[in-house]
Amino acid sequence: MGKRPRLRTGLSGRELWRLWRDQFDGDLAALAEAIWAANKMAKTEPPEARQRFYALKDEFILRYATSGRKVRDEPPPPWYRGVDGSVRILYCYRVPVGERVYRLHSYLRPLEIEPDLAEEGEEGGGSAVEEWSWLPLSYDELYKMLASYARDCWGYSAEGTA
Repeated sequence: MGKRPRLRTGLSGRELWRLWRDQFDGDLAALAEAIWAANKMAKTEPPEARQRFYALKDEFILRYATSGRKVRDEPPPPWYRGVDGSVRILYCYRVPVGERVYRLHSYLRPLEIEPDLAEEGEEGGGSAVEEWSWLPLSYDELYKMLASYARDCWGYSAEGTA
């Protein structure tokens, strides 16, 4: 599999947001789809890029998720130098957007935990991976757009954002 194209458009984060936003019924719908798509794509990015995106995704979760549930305990990553035997808890969050529900995972502890929060049985958010041919942006462009939106609308800034 070849290297995917990066920064194909040369547009600024604001310009990318305007074009992306026009495809959706509102800011939250556009933002949720962009976070969902970038989250899927981030898995193949270098660790530093993933960490920057996950910090931005956590900010989105803090602002828009309604509830969360515990998914599982995980061992700490190899680089962790904390207490021996410690674990991280992965949570699943719900972000309702109209009739869709986006599910995103994070190590942030939810303010409200729903033990019976369903993963299935609701209209899920996001396009299926097989449908990514519609995705007009590379991961770098999605991140650039999201970082610009977060800076402009939330006052959020992460090191290395475009």
